[in-house]
Parts: sequence; C-alpha cells; structure tokens
Amino acid sequence: MRDLLHKNREFLLYALFGVGTITADVGLYTLFVDRVGIPGANAIGWTGAVLFAFLTNKYFVFRTGGRGAARFVMEMVAFLGVRLVSFLLEVQGVAFLVRRGVSSPFFGITGGTAKAIVTVLVIIINYISSKFFIFRIRRKHA
Repeated sequence: MRDLLHKNREFLLYALFGVGTITADVGLYTLFVDRVGIPGANAIGWTGAVLFAFLTNKYFVFRTGGRGAARFVMEMVAFLGVRLVSFLLEVQGVAFLVRRGVSSPFFGITGGTAKAIVTVLVIIINYISSKFFIFRIRRKHA
C-alpha cells in the first residue's frame, strides 16, 4: 500500500489540492457575493482558486519551489495562461456540447453531462500541462 501511495503521490496530491481549489473558489464566492454581486464574486473566487492552485502545485505537487524569482514569474505566467485557455474551453465546450445534444441532466443539473465531460477534459489538460510544461524539472543526465 505504501508503494502504491508513493508511486501515485503526485497525482493524489493534485487531486487533494484540486478539492482545496474548489473549496477556495466556492468559499471566496460565498464570502463576497452579497458585497460585490455574482460576477464580481465569481471573479474573486476564480482568481483566488487559481492562485491557490498555482502555489500548491508549485510547492507541494510538482515541488519546483526555490528556483529563483525569474522562474517563479515564468511558471506563474504559464500557469495563468493555461488556466485562461482552460476557462475558455470550459465555457465554450459546455455550450458546444449542449448545442450538439449532450444536454441530459447529471446529478439533476441541466446540461450536467456536458459539464462533467468538459470538466474531466479540463482537469486532464491542466494536469498534463502542469506536469510536462509549466512545472517540468530538467534532470541532468549522469
């Protein structure tokens, strides 16, 4: 069991901090919605969630901390760029699938099946881009 956890550590941490990211998003939204309205609270929640995801991915999941300020900024810009693209994919992808007839309810949510499909796709894209592009570690060959 210990070997299985060690072998899948990165993915398990990614999933765990993904739950934290959702919690940050919903929590910030809830805190601010009565003060700044739905669009403002949604923007604050998304921004806080992306910042939380960046920091936890950098320091705990992919462990690329301590590599200098320039590297930090490069990783942050790349991370934000990918998250903006995945945000657009999420918005447009769900709408596209619903227009194509993938509009059946999932957990009682209208269009939930399309939302679930796109969400899984976005999670996969975000993980792969983080692992192989944003937080890659260049290993020296012996």
